[in-house]
Amino acid sequence: MLQEQNSRLLRQLEQDLEQLYFQSNEPLQRLTNALKLIRQALSKLKDEVTANPFKDKHDQVNFFKYTKPSFYQWQIYYTELYTIETGFPFGDTDKQTDYLAQELHYIERFFQQYAFLYQYYKLDADELDNLYFIRGEEIQSVLLPAVPDVNPGFATSGDYLFSKFMAFDKLKEWVIEKMLYLKHNPANPLQLNSEPDDMKWTGDTINLAEIGIGIYHTKQLNNGTATLSDIFRWLEEKFRVKIGIPSKRLSELRRRKRLSRTKYLDEMKENVVQKLDKEDEFDGTR
Repeated sequence: MLQEQNSRLLRQLEQDLEQLYFQSNEPLQRLTNALKLIRQALSKLKDEVTANPFKDKHDQVNFFKYTKPSFYQWQIYYTELYTIETGFPFGDTDKQTDYLAQELHYIERFFQQYAFLYQYYKLDADELDNLYFIRGEEIQSVLLPAVPDVNPGFATSGDYLFSKFMAFDKLKEWVIEKMLYLKHNPANPLQLNSEPDDMKWTGDTINLAEIGIGIYHTKQLNNGTATLSDIFRWLEEKFRVKIGIPSKRLSELRRRKRLSRTKYLDEMKENVVQKLDKEDEFDGTR
């Protein structure tokens, strides 16, 4: 039962992280939001371990060798990914290729540094599990890295290293994917975290006006100091369209008799709610 709960918690975390990755292009914001999700999941995992003590050594080894690293790997992954992305060179394919090659070399060096335990991890060996994945076992060895902020009740000598192996395996895949792209597209440098410049508003401009007015009255920009004119001009620049004079657009909304004054915002809300309701129905059938 506990294993099933942990599996569901992990699936939910990974779904949330995937959604977050595509929602945000800004590395720091993505890292901050990702770490928040990961730490919340780890906190729940820790509470479950406290409330449900391990039955035997086999359960404890299984948890610290597989379960906890499956969660903690994401904290290491997103922290390392942030470092890679913020240092990524723009506009030059050769520089980008060299940069990624250096990152790949860094990852491979890490695997070489802990070659014995990395092979132990890859082979899923178990001869030393009682040494590396039982709480309270202290090992003074160059085979193990320094472990940050160890909580004796929620850590062993080996679970951090296995988390890092998992995270670095994923980072290696990410780096190789980018290098292959550059190899096959030498004339098209990667634009990591760049904002798309081909977005254009193709709907009715009165709908965009509704959005701008909604942003203004809910004070969502610049702590509520942005004027309606400022917001209209900003939306026009971003979506490459002319919205018009704010006062005239407000008059159009006020003159609506048969239609809702916020027809587009109502339609947007309805579509989003329907989408979420359908997903809830789908989840309930599994």
